[in-house]
Amino acid sequence: MHVVLQDFRYALRMLAKQPAFTAIAVLTLALGIGANTAIFSIINSVLLRPLPYPDADQIMVLNESSGPGQDFSVALPDYFDWQKETKTFEHLACTHKESRNLSGIPGREAERVSTASVTRNFFNIIGLSPQIGRVFSEDEDKVGAPPVAIISDRIWQRIFNRSPKAIGQSIVLHDQNFTVIGVMPPQMTSPQDTDVWVSLMRRSDNPAWIDRSHHPMMFVWGQLKPGVTVDQARSEMKTIAAQLEKAYPETNKGETIVVTPLLENLVGKYRTNLGLLLGAVGLVLLIACANLANLFAARGAARSREFAIRAAVGASRGQIVKQLLVESFVVAIIGGALGFFIALWARDALSILAPQTASRFQDIPFDLRVLMFTLVVASVTAVFFGLWPAWQSSRADVQLALKAGSQGSGDAPSAKRTRDWLVISQIALTLTLLIAAALVLKSFSRLQALSLGYEPHGMLTARLEMPWRTYNTRDKIDMFAKTLLDKVRTLPGVQSAGISSNGPLMGGWQTGFWREGTPQPTAADMLSADLEVVAGDYFSTFKAPLLRGRTLNERDTKDSPRVIVLDQAMVDKYFPGEDPIGKRLMVDAGNDEEGYIASEIVGVVTPMRFHAIDEMAPLPVIYCSLGQVQRTSLTLFVRSTSGLVTLERPIRDAISSIDPALPLFDVRPMTDRVQETWGTQRLLSFLFSVFAGLALTLATIGLYGLLVYTTLKRVREIGVRLALGARPSQILTLILSHGMQLLLVGSAIGLASAIAVSHFLQRLLFEVSGVDPRIYLEVGAVLLSATFLACWIPARRASRVDPIVALRED
Repeated sequence: MHVVLQDFRYALRMLAKQPAFTAIAVLTLALGIGANTAIFSIINSVLLRPLPYPDADQIMVLNESSGPGQDFSVALPDYFDWQKETKTFEHLACTHKESRNLSGIPGREAERVSTASVTRNFFNIIGLSPQIGRVFSEDEDKVGAPPVAIISDRIWQRIFNRSPKAIGQSIVLHDQNFTVIGVMPPQMTSPQDTDVWVSLMRRSDNPAWIDRSHHPMMFVWGQLKPGVTVDQARSEMKTIAAQLEKAYPETNKGETIVVTPLLENLVGKYRTNLGLLLGAVGLVLLIACANLANLFAARGAARSREFAIRAAVGASRGQIVKQLLVESFVVAIIGGALGFFIALWARDALSILAPQTASRFQDIPFDLRVLMFTLVVASVTAVFFGLWPAWQSSRADVQLALKAGSQGSGDAPSAKRTRDWLVISQIALTLTLLIAAALVLKSFSRLQALSLGYEPHGMLTARLEMPWRTYNTRDKIDMFAKTLLDKVRTLPGVQSAGISSNGPLMGGWQTGFWREGTPQPTAADMLSADLEVVAGDYFSTFKAPLLRGRTLNERDTKDSPRVIVLDQAMVDKYFPGEDPIGKRLMVDAGNDEEGYIASEIVGVVTPMRFHAIDEMAPLPVIYCSLGQVQRTSLTLFVRSTSGLVTLERPIRDAISSIDPALPLFDVRPMTDRVQETWGTQRLLSFLFSVFAGLALTLATIGLYGLLVYTTLKRVREIGVRLALGARPSQILTLILSHGMQLLLVGSAIGLASAIAVSHFLQRLLFEVSGVDPRIYLEVGAVLLSATFLACWIPARRASRVDPIVALRED
């Protein structure tokens, strides 16, 4: 131990003697380790951190699908059949996510809370017991049972101040009294950030739910039996789906069952992007290590006389290697510590850029696993960049080193080749990263420039949930909407206002349809479209042009003939070469017990994008009037010339004047919703750009350092050349040619690597070819400019060497 401490003290003294070298080495390594630690902390938080539930790896989420990319929710009768037939699941629970208005709390305004209707065995699957109280009993989870609710720790804290007396208290959810029977622990938020859990089976006699052709946003959670694998569960559910297809061909034809582990269901879509970022930042660390290896090798060559003297007085090669490795470890430890703090600083910035809809991105802990990762990376990099220079320095010829002048002994050809290849590798890796970053940036640019079909700027959005017990008729809903729009239109700065049921980027409601006069298709063959129920100046608020016919208006009521407006995408697909105005479609608008109604097409509008790019393939859209179609979940859209933030309070007051128990929530500019759909691509683009810029900087510094070092070693040779008549321009060309040769070889390797990487990236790119000649040429020009600058400075200095001074040097 004494010897080790002595080596460390000596290493610190040697590094302190060269503060510039030490600072550059530590900063280079800190940037590389910091970037890697920051990305790993995200991967650890999102992909590796276990869920806070016992046996979370046994929890599955099940949904139905008609093919790749065509997943949808579960029909309640199908869930009942799965329960009867499964042998691989210990429990299968059904969940239905919604939001309700919470009121009836003395001294508090009404507020919107995230609610989940679940079957009682959902809590068996989660495996967590209530902090106080209990979960549903069997008698409370059936049709006609008394209304009871279980609340989250957040609600318990916010509303009841953690009082045990919350148990037995009455709360009002959508104008219905519920008795609180339990409080779940803080880690319980499933499904999807829920605050209140109520019984699903109380409402299981809902006519819309017991229809096997309806898939009312229900998802099934399952707990595998001990010893059962995911593949076994998938095989069994595939068999059950085939049985249901035979038993119910009209509704279940072509339907399969998708079984996904819970963690994969939550964050699986981010796995590829995070893996790419880890690969990119790993390349940056390799470039930094190559840079440091060259830096330490040059330093070792400059200290060859010191090592020769130590060898002459009895030091072995192993002792010299050990001492140099200790110096590398000291640099790595300091760089790792600084990198850890850089990663801490970067964490907050990454949280802002990350997708806001994924909670695991917002809580990024720096736990023991992240700390161990930092230590391991620092240790590995110390060996990586320190071993070769140490070994190279220990092999120096003692006699030659002692006879050498102040510039040290000449380098062995193998050492020169290794240093060249280190720079070549930096250039190749940098070119790969630059091209990948350019492709991702162009893809993001194309995504931002994508036509939405509407103008999001200057538009405020806000949502409200109307209790169905109070607003149980179309007349009541229509009257509320008209009154609210009249009040909002009078607010200062408001140009127009509209209401819809499922606005763009806020979920969707799909429905079936067919042309009047043609046979009704089976449920499996039914055509599908997005259905949007609108009121007020909806289209003018979105600045969505009317292409023909008319829009929906206040004369379209429940007593007038049913009318619809289509978007041009539907016209192009189902009415090619025809004028659709006046024709009729059979449409199920979702009114209770109404079914398919003949609806006359009265207008055509420009297509609007209702879903994010990575969410699902766009569907054509059918627009109905709120006066004819009943909806209680509504979104208000307001276009204003004044500040959007200032509108929130007046809108809340307007709603409160109509119905004080109705809360407004999710108030945001439409631009925020649009930008939210870019969250993953924005993070990917930003980080790829940062890593590529860092790689280019390190590679440029590496090439510059190599040429400075080789020029220094060749000062006497340059002096002789100049004394014998060589012109400065020839010396300039000599040094430049060396750098350009390294650039040429590195670029060839990097180009092949970039093409391979681009093929992998292609599935993540939007409207961009992975082999885009323009991007390759532009990136090549950037790299050429940077490397030429790195070569020009030492080459110019070399061309100005005074031959007299050079020849006099020892």
